[in-house]
Amino acid sequence: MYEIIALIELSLWFGLPAWIANATPVLLGGGPPIDGGRVLRDGHRILGDGKTIRGFVVGVIFGTLAGTAQSFVAPLIPDVLSEFVLITSDMETVLFMTIPIAVLMSIGALTGDLIGSFLKRRIDIKSGNPSPVMDQLGFIILALLFASPIIQPAPIYVMILVSFTLAIHWISNALGYLLGLKKHPW
Repeated sequence: MYEIIALIELSLWFGLPAWIANATPVLLGGGPPIDGGRVLRDGHRILGDGKTIRGFVVGVIFGTLAGTAQSFVAPLIPDVLSEFVLITSDMETVLFMTIPIAVLMSIGALTGDLIGSFLKRRIDIKSGNPSPVMDQLGFIILALLFASPIIQPAPIYVMILVSFTLAIHWISNALGYLLGLKKHPW
């Protein structure tokens, strides 16, 4: 039982910089859109007003700060964790976040979000409207891909992270809507 809980906790721990990077633009973004209001030949905006320069920069900064904090806290965790489970090298891989990994995951998360917006505009989904899978998974998949030159977590951590990302993304969007931070609950 403790092993399963440790797997889940470490998976969520590993995804934290990407989640923070993806969430903070809603809170602190705004300003000029990344696409400068440009429209492609298909008559649709490249990205839309919701993807701003400040949002991207803020997301990278806060995702990186989260990873930096993790890098300071991580050395303290094995002592506590070892009381419950045998710590494996796979666990250590996802536990010891580094600043370069946090930066790559943050940039990857936001790039995944931008790609999702670009694709949504191409298939005529309005800015802010839902697009299942792209909205929930694009950012985490790109975060993992961007960090993959440095870190390759065991597949079980990726599967848990992706599964929880689906649930947490839905919950955080609903909460953002209820708090008046988002126009739509998706």
